[in-house]
Amino acid sequence: MVTISAKGRVKDDGTLDLHVTTGLRETDVEVLLVVEPLVLNNEAEASGEGGWPAGYFEKTFGSLRDNPIAYEPPSQL
Repeated sequence: MVTISAKGRVKDDGTLDLHVTTGLRETDVEVLLVVEPLVLNNEAEASGEGGWPAGYFEKTFGSLRDNPIAYEPPSQL
């Protein structure tokens, strides 16, 4: 089995063209393709979301109000 990681760009029509060199001789193969959209830093910054889901902070702000996280500094030896 050969594992290959590749990045590509989906066209406006929703197609993705890949040309992959496997190093295998001519043979039949089974291919598993996992497509995961990437969020690039500049796209996240441009959207104003910084990679967080829309409305994340509005939904979670104050969620620990009734059960705050206690922090105790480490003891000095």
